[in-house]
Amino acid sequence: MKKLFIMFIGLAFTLTMISSCATESENVALGTAAGAAIGASVSHDKWKGAVIGGIIGAVAGEAYHQIQQQAINEAVAKQQPVAYQRQTNKGWERVEADPISNQYYNPSRHTTCQKVHVRIIENGRLVKDRIKEVCKGTKETDEY
Repeated sequence: MKKLFIMFIGLAFTLTMISSCATESENVALGTAAGAAIGASVSHDKWKGAVIGGIIGAVAGEAYHQIQQQAINEAVAKQQPVAYQRQTNKGWERVEADPISNQYYNPSRHTTCQKVHVRIIENGRLVKDRIKEVCKGTKETDEY
């Protein structure tokens, strides 16, 4: 039991450090891997534990990604800062999205873009802080 606890703490520490650098699409893969590893380590049937843990981890990773995307898209649409906060079993998480530039048109790519400042805060500690560029394309012809 002591080994299991130490392994779990080590895995949680590693995943926290990795997730602070991960892109949104990597959150799902990271959640799946973490869930599978934890599920396999705590279950008597390793394969069953890995599958169930992987599914739960993937759902959690996707939820995390969706909350970030919703905040970013809403900030661009409303042209004002947006924040979402939720309670978790570890405390609270907050996603803040703040548009920091005016929308601009990129004629070579036929897109309208805008930069958004995104911050992820967990229990009062800043976990991610970066600038994202959100672009929407326009169709110029009737061909694909």
